[in-house]
Amino acid sequence: MLIFRNYNNTSSFQKGSVLAIGNFDGIHEGHRYLLNIGKSIAKDNRKNFAVLSFEPHPIKFLKPKLWNKRLISFRTKIRLLKYLGVNTLYSVRFEEHLSKMSANEFIKTILVNGLNISHVIVGEDFRFGNNRKGDIGLLNKYSENNFFSLKVIKKKNIDGNICSSSRIRKMVSLGQIEKANKSLGYFWEVEGRVMHGDARGRELGFPTANIHYRDQVTPLKGVYSALIKIEGEKKWRMAAISSGVRPQFGTEGKEILEVNIFNFSKNIYKKQVRVAFVNKIREEKTFINVDSLVLQMQSDCEKIKIELSKLSNNLNNIF
Repeated sequence: MLIFRNYNNTSSFQKGSVLAIGNFDGIHEGHRYLLNIGKSIAKDNRKNFAVLSFEPHPIKFLKPKLWNKRLISFRTKIRLLKYLGVNTLYSVRFEEHLSKMSANEFIKTILVNGLNISHVIVGEDFRFGNNRKGDIGLLNKYSENNFFSLKVIKKKNIDGNICSSSRIRKMVSLGQIEKANKSLGYFWEVEGRVMHGDARGRELGFPTANIHYRDQVTPLKGVYSALIKIEGEKKWRMAAISSGVRPQFGTEGKEILEVNIFNFSKNIYKKQVRVAFVNKIREEKTFINVDSLVLQMQSDCEKIKIELSKLSNNLNNIF
């Protein structure tokens, strides 16, 4: 997949592309439905299939106080788009001039003159341009004048609820990982580089790989069953996660992700890892003493091993 940071470098191969537009945070089931339709249209018309998105998210730029952090990392987003068959990603920098661009300018400058696309694929609630004045009606006018073909995709429902990034983000923050995973269509994951910790987990008999959430949404503090894939490896390993601020040791502050990988003792400091959340086991709490904590951790790990063993006989086939 080719990645561009602006809309002015289109080659002859990219010109005339089928273009899906959206932020696609999470690339949930609704996004996947839209993207699969776009891929099908591109295949039928023998066109390049592209996605137009913006970094940072326009809300983060325009109204930072309302920004709720990413559902997935940019690295994860790229991987999923590539997996879904997107040929080209235009991850355009959202800056001052874009925020002031009218809806008509957006269409003429970016879609028509810049990318010279043949088809536009958007969700039914898509808005664009200064003050979000552009809508499906305006896109349809350009389509009727043969600037491009337009395909509008209705929102997808999961269990009677609209599938949306904001809804899934809330599920994650409430620790409703199973619900979030169902709407995503895959295990919600955090990706990052393993950092040095205080080695307290190792002292207790549960060594952990520590990862910072950075700009991703954080789940409800607690213990989770998980799978981890380590840089350089092809297999997924079973693991227990402690996500929170470690109140037992008076270290409350920035939330951190601690991963205890079962039957594993190698040093993976500075390695890039993917951590896939499977289910919430319990909430974070303080124990009367360290011995009680260790007993609970042992119980948590046994429960998690049993749960994860039911997923598949071959964890490598899960993703």
